[in-house]
Amino acid sequence: KMDDMMEKETKKAEASAKKEKKKKEPGQKRRIRKRVLIPVILGVAVVGFFIYSSVTAGSAPMPVVCSTAYTGSVEERISASGKVGSAESKTYFAPAGARIEKLNIKAGDSVKAGDVLLTFDTSDLEQSKKRADLEVTSASSSYQSAVQESNENAGKYSDASLGLEELKQMKADQEQYVKGLQYELEDDKNAKREDLYEWDKQLEQELNYQSRRLSEKQAHGRDTEEVSEVIDNITSQRADVQHELSMIDSDENIKQKQRLIDAEQEKLEDMTEEISKREAKQDSSEPGIMNSYDRQGKEASVETAKLSADQAAEDLTAAQEGVIAEFDGIVTEVKAVEGATVEKGFQLFTVENSEKVQVTVELSKYDLDKVKEGQEADVTIAGSSYKGEVSNINRMAQNNAQNTPVVYADVTVSDPDENIFLGVEGKANIKTGASEGAVLVPYEAVNTDKDGDFCYVVRDGVIVRQDIVTGISGDTDVEIKEGILEGDTVVMSSNQTLTEGMQVTPVIQ
Repeated sequence: KMDDMMEKETKKAEASAKKEKKKKEPGQKRRIRKRVLIPVILGVAVVGFFIYSSVTAGSAPMPVVCSTAYTGSVEERISASGKVGSAESKTYFAPAGARIEKLNIKAGDSVKAGDVLLTFDTSDLEQSKKRADLEVTSASSSYQSAVQESNENAGKYSDASLGLEELKQMKADQEQYVKGLQYELEDDKNAKREDLYEWDKQLEQELNYQSRRLSEKQAHGRDTEEVSEVIDNITSQRADVQHELSMIDSDENIKQKQRLIDAEQEKLEDMTEEISKREAKQDSSEPGIMNSYDRQGKEASVETAKLSADQAAEDLTAAQEGVIAEFDGIVTEVKAVEGATVEKGFQLFTVENSEKVQVTVELSKYDLDKVKEGQEADVTIAGSSYKGEVSNINRMAQNNAQNTPVVYADVTVSDPDENIFLGVEGKANIKTGASEGAVLVPYEAVNTDKDGDFCYVVRDGVIVRQDIVTGISGDTDVEIKEGILEGDTVVMSSNQTLTEGMQVTPVIQ
C-alpha cells in the first residue's frame, strides 16, 4: 500500500505540473469536458471573497476548491525513454581466409540490401582449389588402382581355392589307396616267402633223412647210388628255393602289382604338386586383397580429398562474391582493415537493420502490471514521430545506470524512415488502457491512506469521506469505477485541514 500511495502521490504531482504547464503554454487547448470550466483566477478570487466574508461575518462555512465528477473518455499512457537500436543485426565474418582487397564501408554508413561491402583478393584461393582438385584425382586414382589390384588378387585366390579342399581330400584318399596296395604287395611277398621257407624246410628234413640212410648203407657196405641221386636232387631243389627267394620281386604277379603301385604313387605326387602350387598361389595373392578396413580407409581418403576440394571451391566462390549486405541498415562496428589478410571466420563488421528499429525503454515496478506486449505506442526519435508497438518485455529485472532495478522492454517502430539514427535516445508513449463513458475526477481529488483510496465529497455543504475504486489514469484525470457518480462534488487537495462532517462552501473550479 505504501508503494501505491507513493505512486499516486507522484502521479498527482505530475498531473498538477501538467496543468501548470498547460496554463503557461500559450495557445494550448485543454480537454473539452461535459461541464463548465471556471478559470482558476475566478476560483481563487471567489475563495478569497469567501475568506474575507467569513472573517468579517464570523459565521460563514469555510470555502474549499472543488470539482464536479463528469462522464468522459480517458486514455492511460506511460512515458519511457531508452536507446534506439535495431531489432535485427547481422555480424559478418570472413567466408574464407584471404586478403581484403577493398573495404567499401566505415562505421556509421548507411547501406542498402545488395550492396557489396567488401571484396577479396582470390589468387591464393584459386591455387588452393587447384591443389585440392589434384589431390582428389590422385586419391581417386590410387583407390581405383588398389581396387583393381585387389580384384586381380581376389581372382587368383579364388582360382587357387576352387576345388582345393576336394583335391586335398582326393590326395588323402589316394594316400590310403597306395598304402593299401603296398600292404597287399608286401603280404603277397611274405606269403610267397613263407611257402618257399616251408618247402625248403621239408626239403631239409628229407635231405637229413636221406643223409642218414646214406650213412647206414655206407656202414653196412650197401649200394648208395640211389640214395646219392636223391640227395643230389634234394640239394638241387633247395638251391632252386633260394634262387626263387632272391627273385621274389621279379615274380610277374609281384611286378604287376608294383607297377600299379608306381602308377598310383605318381598320381599321388601329381596331386601333391598341384596342391602345393595352389597353396603357394593363395599365399602370394591373399596379402594383395583389400579387407573391409583397408577399403574403408581408401574410400575415406578419397572422400576427405573431395570434401577438401568442395570446401576450397566454396571458399573461392564466397570470396569471389565478396560480402554483400542482406538488408538495408547502418554499419555500427568495423573491424576489417583494407589490405589485411584475415583468417576464415574473422569478424569483419556489424550491420543493424534500419527497417526494424526499436526503442529499448526502462520500466519501473509500477509499470509492470500495465504494460503488455502488443500495446500501441507513440515514438519520438530525434524530433520525428512514429507509430510503435510493445514487442518484448524482459522477464528479468536489471540495474540501470543509477543502480535501480528496472525491466527493459522493446518498442518496435512500425513506420521507420531515413531520419532515424541508431544509438540516440528515443521516447515511447505507451497506450496502456482506455475507457469510454467513464466517471472521471481530477488526480488532485484522489487521496490514499492505509485503508485505501478515497475522495472527500461535499454533500449538502458537509464533507463526507467516500471510499472509491479507481480504474485507469489519464494525464490529469482518474477513472472512478465505484464510489463516485457523475455530478458529485469532489474536493480538490488543498493545504486546509479537512475532516469528515465539516461544513464547507464548495467553490467549483
